[in-house]
Amino acid sequence: MNTIIKRSFRARSLAAAAIIALIPRLLIAAPELALQMAVDVSVPTVGQPVQFTVTAGNIGADAATGVQVTDQLPAELAIPAGMAAFPSTGTYDAATGVWAIGSMAAGASATLVIPAVVAVANQPPCSVNVARLTSPSDADTSNNRASAAVRRSATDRCVDLYVFMDVQYIPSCAKSNRVSNLVRVRNFGPDAATNVYADLTQSPADTPNLRLTNPSGKAGVSCTGTRCSVASMAAGTYIDLQAESDSFRNDVQVAPTLSASVSGSEPDFATNNNQSSVVDVFPAVSAKCEGIKVPDSVGGCFIATAAYGSALEPHVMALREFRDRYLQRSTLGRAFIRFYYRYSPPVAAVIAQHEWLRSIVRMLLTPLVLVVAFPLRAAAVLMLALVVSIRVSYSRAECSSDTEDCGKRATRRA
Repeated sequence: MNTIIKRSFRARSLAAAAIIALIPRLLIAAPELALQMAVDVSVPTVGQPVQFTVTAGNIGADAATGVQVTDQLPAELAIPAGMAAFPSTGTYDAATGVWAIGSMAAGASATLVIPAVVAVANQPPCSVNVARLTSPSDADTSNNRASAAVRRSATDRCVDLYVFMDVQYIPSCAKSNRVSNLVRVRNFGPDAATNVYADLTQSPADTPNLRLTNPSGKAGVSCTGTRCSVASMAAGTYIDLQAESDSFRNDVQVAPTLSASVSGSEPDFATNNNQSSVVDVFPAVSAKCEGIKVPDSVGGCFIATAAYGSALEPHVMALREFRDRYLQRSTLGRAFIRFYYRYSPPVAAVIAQHEWLRSIVRMLLTPLVLVVAFPLRAAAVLMLALVVSIRVSYSRAECSSDTEDCGKRATRRA
């Protein structure tokens, strides 16, 4: 009888262990969607139709839901009469440009073919078709945009320069203040951009020695004062710069507006994303804060930034958004932020110098990032673990209190 009971316990324990073993898989697995676009003829003759092929793929380890791509042709292009767009799956509405895909299994892909013809008398140098993908379950949105261009001539180049300045976290209690904002310059393409210039300004001029720097030492980037020049940027690539100033001690609160702009040699077909501005609010330095050493450098997650290599990496941005949205709104959260800013920079400095340490930290941070990015999934997994734990505990207690009855049930199962 005892042997049967032990086998019953062993079977239940193995089943529970199997379910619990799935928990990391459920937390870590996530869909990863990517979008690509191509055009069959980039320089068509007058009246010649072309075909844009948009490909959406799930390159992640889990199924994606609510997948949707928006691709509406620019005003100078139109679907020829008697022709229509053809999606391999889902539906496409030419009026809104919405391609509703729905669910996508891991490893699945779908294509949308859109025929087009130049529909204006004066064709612009670049007619760029842009598609954007959205899904509530996507783990990384950095590759959810794709474009392809129809050109007036083979010598025309189509670039779309973009600049984004990240908001800096500024602690309320510091020995001194200092500007430290990340500036991302990107070429959304579809052609390479040359002689790209990024410029930085502030108003009013409250921070000393404001400048742009190239913190990663990327080749082909030269920075002097408030300007950085980039010799060439391939389509779809980006460069992270940093807005910095010297440390300063302000007696009253100051709130300079920092503005970044980007330009290049080629005409930009979309200039509405060539500027980015943020307001850095520096509280007055107080004498009571002298005993608290809060770093002035990058206003983000020091350890995560060291592990992932960039403060604009999606995992780091998810943690920073959690800090700004939740931690800063509670007394306990703000206390944790002060503790973290006091002790994490030396740790981050060591991590940044060793790739094996960066790999270990990335592995340790992954569950935390996914809990922050996918709270509903994390709650479901924790609930599953709780149910399994309760069930195993209940079964053990039940058999302990009534060994004979437990043995009979185990015998029937056997």
